[in-house]
Amino acid sequence: MSDGLPAGIGCATINAPMKIAREKIALLIFIVLLAVVAVASVSYFFTSRNFNVAASYVDDQVGSMGDYTVVVYNGTIEPAEEDTSEAEGAAAWMGESSGAGVKEGSEAQVEEGNKILDLGAAQDELGGKIYLSDVNDIYRDKGASVLSLDLSRPGCYEEPQVFNVGERKIGVLEVSWYVSARKLEKMAAELREEGASAVICIVRTTALLASPAGVDVVIVTGPEKGLTPEGAFADGAFVVRTPDAGSVGALVINHANVVSARVISPE
Repeated sequence: MSDGLPAGIGCATINAPMKIAREKIALLIFIVLLAVVAVASVSYFFTSRNFNVAASYVDDQVGSMGDYTVVVYNGTIEPAEEDTSEAEGAAAWMGESSGAGVKEGSEAQVEEGNKILDLGAAQDELGGKIYLSDVNDIYRDKGASVLSLDLSRPGCYEEPQVFNVGERKIGVLEVSWYVSARKLEKMAAELREEGASAVICIVRTTALLASPAGVDVVIVTGPEKGLTPEGAFADGAFVVRTPDAGSVGALVINHANVVSARVISPE
């Protein structure tokens, strides 16, 4: 042919768009597969966590907690303080997680707490108040390793400490001033170097933390809008607020380091 092209040119020109289209389809399929894996991973995490939390409630009720570590702490929020406009706003990293949980003082919460601890008629003898030592003894009788934290005196844990709790080591630190994510992560890392398998940070408000970097649990001792004593996950940490004064909070940690919170109320 007088105007013909060199052999193979026409064929390559025709096949090039098809090759590009196949590559785009393959890339799209790869992206979809990544999304499916990501969703499955997140779903597995929450399903696994929910199962572990549910199992901890069952073990709590039947009194078989030999594999658990329980951290109990006294309530620090005065009802009058909580109802005022003085309640702190949550840190930006809390996002929408601060609204999660059951409202403290609800009938369901009180009923569950009484059922777990088998307080029943004994409430009358407690004079309308739950004591830290009572909850401590109850969990020890169930076989759990227990750490009691006295949060009634601010600043007690500003010097980071590692506590031997059964076969587990728990790191505890308290923050009374604003700390950067790098600083908090360094403090937590030092506790882990001493053998801590879990690190708890005590703080008046989450606004004092740039992020919860490096810690597993944040216990907030002041009134904070939207945050409940049952806690919620935020930025990789379990964040919980102390209950009202006269009640006791409890962090239940299982063998897999899954944390859930309880509130034991006299109401």
